[in-house]
Amino acid sequence: MASEITYEELAVLIKTRAGVAVTVDELADPGCMFLDLGVDSLGVLGVLADVENRYGVSIDSSDLLGRPVAEFLQTVNSSVKAGA
Repeated sequence: MASEITYEELAVLIKTRAGVAVTVDELADPGCMFLDLGVDSLGVLGVLADVENRYGVSIDSSDLLGRPVAEFLQTVNSSVKAGA
């Protein structure tokens, strides 16, 4: 199993868990926020729950909500690597 979640994988998770189609370019924009993409907090929590289940890690969602997508992904990847 990969030890890092890519923007491509995140785009698939967002489509699957939040029902919003996004592009890798949108996600990779440093200032991009989930709300800018039409993904609300429940959608973010769905993505996070999927990541936690796939990688067997626990991630504090209070640290992630309201942060740019790039920071979200960096934090999630740090947690996944630490739990691997």
